Amino acid sequence: MNYYVLPGIGVYGGIKVGFQFARLLGEMGLPVAVATPRGMAPRWFGSNQPVVSREEIIAKVNGNDTLIFSLPHDYPVLRATGARLVFHCQGTDPLIDPVLRDKDVILLTCWSQAARYVNAVTGRESIEVGISISDVFFYDGTPKEERQAAYMPRRGEAIAEATMERVAHLRYLPIRESDEASCAAILKRCGYFLATAEAEWFGLPALEAMAAGCVVVSVPVLGGMEYLMDGDTARIAAPVELPTVLAGLSADDARGIRAMLRDKGVAMAGRYRIAAQRAKLRDAMQAGLRNVFSWN
Repeated sequence: MNYYVLPGIGVYGGIKVGFQFARLLGEMGLPVAVATPRGMAPRWFGSNQPVVSREEIIAKVNGNDTLIFSLPHDYPVLRATGARLVFHCQGTDPLIDPVLRDKDVILLTCWSQAARYVNAVTGRESIEVGISISDVFFYDGTPKEERQAAYMPRRGEAIAEATMERVAHLRYLPIRESDEASCAAILKRCGYFLATAEAEWFGLPALEAMAAGCVVVSVPVLGGMEYLMDGDTARIAAPVELPTVLAGLSADDARGIRAMLRDKGVAMAGRYRIAAQRAKLRDAMQAGLRNVFSWN
């Protein structure tokens, strides 16, 4: 059997990405369940993927089973089970280096920087399986509040507060521990999204905001630069410069620039639809990835 082992069900991008990946594998006929603490299921996004107890699975699996994981902290305990391990590489923190160097671990990467990181650390080529955002985020014509900006205060709240103080002609709407549908509804109504999580590995919220038709203003990130292109799909600025950039973008004479950023942002986000990841994963399975998993 195959299990995607997760550390929890909290509101974190890695949790949603794990469930999405398990779902896509299941669509291709692979028997796979998600193993969470005490077999709990998340309530902040929809999923019909089978959920089982992480504790029970770790206690009973053996060399006939395959465990997929993404949190490097899980590596020692999963390695001790004797099961086949598949590392679903979502980030590029050096904490993952011991996992990458284990030649018995199959390496899957979600995006190009992760693939480059794996190669740089180990010289190994990973299997790229893509990453996606839920279709619910894509703009559907909901009327926009052009003077309203959304932000997520969990990371970079001080940056957001400094920006709000200096760019007072906009209204600001925090997105806190929101479920996926509510978050999407807020983004579709807002004209802007402030991405204030510095050094973000990939940054699903900014990509979701682009899909929702927001003009994205972001601090510099790591992996997110794959889709956050300054002056093309978004604006990138150091935290101290973020208020100045936002003030310029929200000026009356910047309407054309906003329209261009919004249109190109939506187009870029379209590359990360679930359908695109499904096609990438299908190609990978046909190229040999299917042989990694357990089919009975």
